[in-house]
Amino acid sequence: MSKAGRAAARERIRLERERAARRRQRNRVLLIVGAALAALALAVVIIVVVPHGGTGTVSTAGSFYNGPFAPVTLNADHSVTTAQPGVGSPVLDIYEDFQCPICAAFEKTNGGLVQKLASQGKVRVVYHPFTIFLGEQPQQANSVRAWAAARCVPARVWLRYHDLLYANQPAERTSGGFPVSQLLALGKRIGLTSPSFTRCVSAQTYAAQAIPLSQQIIRGGITGTPTVKLNGQAVSNAVLVAPGGTLQKMILAAH
Repeated sequence: MSKAGRAAARERIRLERERAARRRQRNRVLLIVGAALAALALAVVIIVVVPHGGTGTVSTAGSFYNGPFAPVTLNADHSVTTAQPGVGSPVLDIYEDFQCPICAAFEKTNGGLVQKLASQGKVRVVYHPFTIFLGEQPQQANSVRAWAAARCVPARVWLRYHDLLYANQPAERTSGGFPVSQLLALGKRIGLTSPSFTRCVSAQTYAAQAIPLSQQIIRGGITGTPTVKLNGQAVSNAVLVAPGGTLQKMILAAH
């Protein structure tokens, strides 16, 4: 084998090891998330069967936030910031993949809380969408289609489209998930019917940028999704899917 061939083989082996490591990490996190969601389901049953004070209150965990939203800025590095003017801290960085089921669990449990706190001027949120499924199909293709569509969305409704992607997330290994027809339909639900939006999504204008960006983020040390950092410190996945305001308390304490 030539020197170039040996180098290519070593690179393939390295990439496969990285993919395997990411799969193992996702499996570990799924166990944590599954346990947390099971606890949440039990809590809901308990609340329904044994109502406090006779009110019969049922947990609303899992609902998406409907606004109001803080102003949104689409950044040059493909990240998206939502914050009230003048709010510089605390900063919550969210590294996410629209095809990632754990990210969807986070959004359903605490995503709305994060957006509400941003609208109240209590936190600066920076979303970093990318694909964690490099080399894994059909997940990578699904993720890239959703990422490219989100890049076509104007700032004024970006958060609403972001939430719709998670609310309509296909099963992780669905072939052809997030088809262009669905991505256009989701845009239509929030008034995105312009020819420019339709062309951008249909042509997947930004798709070619997804893989290089994702490689850069992964090389920077983000090897799983969601990865959430509060003022630069990682927040555990158990907190991300835990109901009851645990994440809110951490954010407010970081002021």
